[in-house]
Amino acid sequence: MIWQGIATAVVAGLAGFLSGSASLISALLGGGIGLMGVWVFAWMSQRRMAGSGGVVRVALRAEAAKVIAIVVMLWLVFAIYRDVVVLAFFGAFMISVLLSGIAFAVSGD
Repeated sequence: MIWQGIATAVVAGLAGFLSGSASLISALLGGGIGLMGVWVFAWMSQRRMAGSGGVVRVALRAEAAKVIAIVVMLWLVFAIYRDVVVLAFFGAFMISVLLSGIAFAVSGD
């Protein structure tokens, strides 16, 4: 999550510098949604289950909760914030989501 936060801040700073405050806010919202999705997954994954079937069920429920949370947050941003700069928003969102997938692939375990 640290790398996602750093990437979101960099993209937001760049977007704000190039296009103004609406781009900065849009990038922060997009990256924040990716961060919140990871937080929801981690929170839902806290349950300890015995056996491989239980672990898979917990992981699938956590992933479903993450996807639902992301969809709801995307909807809320577009419903409430009228000045969304789509390029900055989805750019930061995609970078944040891609970094969360990479984090699992290169974990130190």
